Amino acid sequence: MEKIADTPHTVSVYSTPTRVLAAIAWGFCAFLALNLILTGTPASIWHFLPWLLLTAWGIHVLLWRPRLLIRSDGLAVSNILRDHEIPFGALIAMRVLQTVSFDTTAGRIASWGAPGSGKLGPKMRTDASGARTAASLPHTQTLIQTAWDAWERSRTSDRKHDGGTPSPSLSSPQVSPGAHPGTQPGTPQGVASRWNMPTAVVGVLLAVLALASMIT
Repeated sequence: MEKIADTPHTVSVYSTPTRVLAAIAWGFCAFLALNLILTGTPASIWHFLPWLLLTAWGIHVLLWRPRLLIRSDGLAVSNILRDHEIPFGALIAMRVLQTVSFDTTAGRIASWGAPGSGKLGPKMRTDASGARTAASLPHTQTLIQTAWDAWERSRTSDRKHDGGTPSPSLSSPQVSPGAHPGTQPGTPQGVASRWNMPTAVVGVLLAVLALASMIT
């Protein structure tokens, strides 16, 4: 199952069950923290509250933060502490199986938050007679394909006097369309990968605080 939140320029794709689990875990941490503050001694608060805060941070990076943003010009992959910006010009193929990954000009990048096609693969369509037809595409792939196709049509329109040729559209959970117009010479688009420093700094500070509470 997945959750999709639309804005005029971005579609955010993430797993609903994972975020529900994160919300439940946060609620449990909040209950323990409140009970500790109301009934605990200053010493017990100092010893246990930093660990609860560190646990809440871990829930955020492991369960809440991972997601996939689909934009008009590319993808943004948010994993635990790493962010990847993938322009469509640097995207070679996408693989939507049990997990979602992207073959790019910088190598393969997995999206830890985007829902895949499930353990049994994509669902089969059933026609009016009850006969099974070709497998329907996973919804994550459909969203990406729609945005990618729109980007290619825009590129083709801009390049129609230059002899540009759009790549074929994707039609299966694992696709390798080969040479993509955005990867040809003259269109230098690259993948940008970086650490999410604010999240990492908060984690380091909470870890230091938790260790300090343990040794004092």
